[in-house]
This record gives sequence, structure tokens and C-alpha cells, in this order.
Amino acid sequence: MASAGVFAYLKVQIGEDWRQTKSQMVVMDGNKKVGHSAPLLLADRPIFTADGRYALTMPSFLDEVLAVSVANGKTKSVPCKGCGDRKSECQCQIVAPIGGSRIAWLDGNHHLVITDLADASPRPRRTDVTLPTQDGFLDQRVSPQLIAGTDGAALAAYPETSKTGFDVIKQAYLVTPDGKPRRLRPDRPDSIDEAVFSPDGTQVALTGNQEDACATVTVADVASGKGKTAPVSAKPGATCDNNDVYIDSLWWDRDGTLNVTFQADRENTTAKDGQRRFEGGRWVDAGVPQTGEVRQLNAGTATIQGHAPGTLFIRSDGERAKIDTDVRYVTAAP
Repeated sequence: MASAGVFAYLKVQIGEDWRQTKSQMVVMDGNKKVGHSAPLLLADRPIFTADGRYALTMPSFLDEVLAVSVANGKTKSVPCKGCGDRKSECQCQIVAPIGGSRIAWLDGNHHLVITDLADASPRPRRTDVTLPTQDGFLDQRVSPQLIAGTDGAALAAYPETSKTGFDVIKQAYLVTPDGKPRRLRPDRPDSIDEAVFSPDGTQVALTGNQEDACATVTVADVASGKGKTAPVSAKPGATCDNNDVYIDSLWWDRDGTLNVTFQADRENTTAKDGQRRFEGGRWVDAGVPQTGEVRQLNAGTATIQGHAPGTLFIRSDGERAKIDTDVRYVTAAP
């Protein structure tokens, strides 16, 4: 089977309780394993640097970023200072690519911190770039977080936390390593908890699950900062008194198509699990079985992941090969 492209995933083996659960980031090139991290207690969804040279994850309860080289499978770690207690206030729990092999996060004082994984011994460097906090619940201040990145910039937002209370903070900022953060005005009606940039970096998709509203995605133009919002499962213009679906994954294929997978709220009798793609300003069915997920790696190839069994396959040139089980969070390299 020819190489189907580079991707990473998290292999999660559930134990009797969370302390016995084991996670491991695995990096693949087609059906060939490139490398993997050491077994971890818990870890975040894998992401790639903007140049695709490294896959990385943030292990829970550890004060570091773990990265695997796509070239040779070797691992390296970068200290993420100030996060030893792993509380939600620790902003370097969330790391974003910001150009080349560089990654970024925000320290406890909301300064942008950058490190280059291509360095022989990567070390964090605090910049002069800072982001503002926002008003939260009962006069608490809500800290920004970097939730996505692309070549030369990252996106900062204010995901819902206990400090936001009943209010939703809808602000977002485009952050560059050496300039003042630029506020985007995507006119999103709901929270901004997750985001992904398009392959060319000209658009960014924003989403956040809501308790009493239809699940939506806002696609914003990076240059203008303006966006348009469309419901994922409900019909355009529909209103929801309760949540209809929960978004699992949001990503752009290599050809620039935006995709989403979601699971129905079990109290909603009309919604169904599924995968959709964004076409002509609205979400349409992707023609994928409800138990699966299809991602484009290279032209004509895809990964197929089953939600329930978590089994991962690669399809290339009409052939299908089983890769692994207990798989979550498949991410394709840029």
C-alpha cells in the first residue's frame, strides 16, 4: 500500500478508574508507524506544527509538551513552566502552532510564550505580547487561551469555564509573535471553545457546544475578522430550546473542505450522529456511516475511524488496512 500521508492519533485504553487509564500518542505515515510517545495517564488531542515536522500533545499532570519527530520518530519534551498544579487557570495546558516548527502558549500573566521544536534543546521564550482578561462571573476575571494556530499566527479566545458563569464571552484575537493582538469580530452568537484554521490560513472555523441552542459553527475571514454562522444539524433558521448535538471534531481536509462530526444529545429524539461537510454556506451530509469518521490525507486517501469500537483503518488505492484499536482524535498533518 502506498503512503497515505502523515497523521497522528491518541490510543486510549480505559482502566477500571481514571488512574488506570493509559494514553499514547502515535504518529503514522500511511500504514507505517513513525514513532510514539511513552504511555501517559491522560493526554490532549494531538496537533501538528505548521510545517508538519512534529506531532505534539500535552500530558495531563505533567509540566511539559511532548513532541514526536515525523522525520525519525524521536521524542522530545519542552517544559511548560508555571503549570505544576495543573489547575484550569494554567493557560499552557493549551498549545497552538504559530509558524514553522514553533509552538506557543500563554503563561500565567497572559504573555505569549514561544518555543521552536526544531532547536536541538528547545526552550520557552516569553515575548512582550500580552492578551487581556475579560469580566466573568461574580467579578471574576476570565483568562484567554490559545485554541488554534496556523503559519505565523494563533487564535486566542475565552472558552467557557466556571468563571464565565451564565455569560458567554464571544471575543477572539489574532495573535502574532511580534505584534499587538488584533481583535476579530466574527459575530458568533455562541461561545468560542474550539477553532481550526483553513489550510491556507485565510479562514478560521469557530465552534462551542451550548446547552440551550442548536450546535453551530462560525466561519470567519481572517483578514476582515467577520464571520457567518450556520447550524450543524438543524435546518438553517431553526431555533432550539435545548441542545441538539454535541460536536466531536472539527477539521479542514487538504482540499479546503471543512468537516464536522457530532453526536446527538440522547434527550433529542430527532437528531442523529453523523459527519457533515460545509458547502455553499451550509452543512450537508458527508455520506459517511453514523459509526464512522472519514478524513482526507492525500488525494484519494482517507482514514476511517469507528466511534464505538474506536478502530482505525487506512484506505489507499482501493485497499484497506487496519491500523489500531482504542483510537481517538485522529489528526492529519498539514
